Amino acid sequence: MIFDWDRHAAVSDYTELFTYMEASWARHFDRSEFLGSIVESSNHIRVSDQWGLGPVSAEPSTEADVSLIVPHQGLAINAWADQVAATVFASAVNGYARDHWATDRQSPVIVASPHDPAWSAGEIRRRAREGGFAAIALPFGPVLFGSTHYDPVYEAASETGLPIVAHYSGVEGRYSGAPPLSGGVHYSALSRKVLMPQVAESNISSLAFEGTFERFPPVRFLFSGVGFTWLPGLLWRLDREWRTFRHDVPWVKRTPSSYVLERVWATTWPVHEATLSGDWQRLFGEESYRSRVVFGSHDPFDGDSPAHLREQLGTEDGSLVLGNGTALLPLDQAVQG
Repeated sequence: MIFDWDRHAAVSDYTELFTYMEASWARHFDRSEFLGSIVESSNHIRVSDQWGLGPVSAEPSTEADVSLIVPHQGLAINAWADQVAATVFASAVNGYARDHWATDRQSPVIVASPHDPAWSAGEIRRRAREGGFAAIALPFGPVLFGSTHYDPVYEAASETGLPIVAHYSGVEGRYSGAPPLSGGVHYSALSRKVLMPQVAESNISSLAFEGTFERFPPVRFLFSGVGFTWLPGLLWRLDREWRTFRHDVPWVKRTPSSYVLERVWATTWPVHEATLSGDWQRLFGEESYRSRVVFGSHDPFDGDSPAHLREQLGTEDGSLVLGNGTALLPLDQAVQG
């Protein structure tokens, strides 16, 4: 089977979300102040007139047997100052996604809030009981993923068996609610995009050294849209520092790389970066590394296709990666709570 773990969909008209929230909140989101902020942020996350993208087809690729649908408009709540409004908006997006994008061949994510883990845990359990979802989208926040701040989210993920997807929203490094980027404020959208892998690396390092993998053995993470060629170098450095200073982190009971190579995946897009200088063959020669890479088309944003993946990696390796997504399917666990 072919698994596409990074397809995007959007609400073409913000009023479509109003039926998924109380009337007072609908009036709130229909005010000019809110619309003004959406128009401004859409310049950075490519989301349309009021929302900016126009309708995105909910039909999966003809080559993909199973697709994960990521509503990129929902991810941008990581930069919202009004955190209560962010949870209302995320819940509305989740309700809309279940009714409009959940089919036999594709499943949306449950958008959680990095600012409100307690609310997120309840939303995850509720939506998982409803069915139709295949993962949890946890936007990057100002607190790194290894912090106990997120323990309620990880508890809910453990109970529901859903993997956690971390995909950048496009506002990282620009607004105070979202995580900063290396070195300071970057004024170019291109500069910010180039540095997105550093956000993933920071959060993986946090997960490895702060004991999250030990505290929550069932939880799996997919870092999506941020490339993957940086992974081997990061794991080498994590293990090197752990061997030198392991007495400072006794809760990390084995090499950080062993946790990551069991519990963390990354999507292929953009797969071309792995073939520019032979990095795929040089860095991903071992099966333990190749198994960490899953296909993500990033459709419709200048994405990759299964055919392009086979062309870039070779038929055998391309087919392997296209099937790696099996490991991220929801675990067969009873939903509790």
